[in-house]
Amino acid sequence: MTKRLVRPLLACACAALAAGCASSVKQIEDHALLPEIDIVQLKENSDEALKLAQEAKLDVQVVNTKLAEIDNRLVVLSEEVSSVSLAKIEEIENRLSLLIEAYKDLQQQIAAILVMPNVKSKGTGGGPAPTFSPSSAAAIVTSSEYEAYQNALRAFNNRSYDKALKLFSELLEKYPGGNYASNAQYWIGESHYASGKFPDAIAAFDKVLSYSNSPKADDAQLKIGLCYLKMGKKTHATEAFNLLINRFPASEYVPRAKKYLAELN
Repeated sequence: MTKRLVRPLLACACAALAAGCASSVKQIEDHALLPEIDIVQLKENSDEALKLAQEAKLDVQVVNTKLAEIDNRLVVLSEEVSSVSLAKIEEIENRLSLLIEAYKDLQQQIAAILVMPNVKSKGTGGGPAPTFSPSSAAAIVTSSEYEAYQNALRAFNNRSYDKALKLFSELLEKYPGGNYASNAQYWIGESHYASGKFPDAIAAFDKVLSYSNSPKADDAQLKIGLCYLKMGKKTHATEAFNLLINRFPASEYVPRAKKYLAELN
């Protein structure tokens, strides 16, 4: 190859190399600018994200405040509901006890009426004269004592406790040994209990226990325990409930007494 041909080729090669280097430098410069553009965009995104985070934080604080208010309201409402429920349960239990007492009274009256035909049939057999005659059985449910007792009960059921107390006391004064004497004494205790006079109620219920074979004895013993509970005398209440269980094991009030004892222990 002649020198004349080599020189042009060298010139072309150098030119090509120079062009390639320029292109590479251009590419490097372009790549060098890209991180600057990304950083700017990233900064803008970060600012926007920070702004959104701050707004979200404020929203969270508002929500937390609202939740705290709702929690406080729920606590207050729960306490109110709990208080009302307990009061209602106690009232229902008390009214149930009163219904049981009324049922016992009714049973006593029915038993007196049922004696009438039984006594009559016994009298025809030539045996000894009955100690409980049909006329006396009828007298139980038609006497002035019975009417006075029913009037006093009506006053109690109408929650006129002062009036009921007066009527039951008058009945006892007039018929101290009557068929409804121990019952009247029991309802005197109930009248005191309903009025919140628990010491007077205890004294009245104690008198019920002094009657022999009183149908209200177990009921009076239960109420003595409840009076002590109302007065905050837990030891006396425990003794009263235990006495009910031991003295009247067949009473329908034994489960209630056991429930109260479990709560006291």
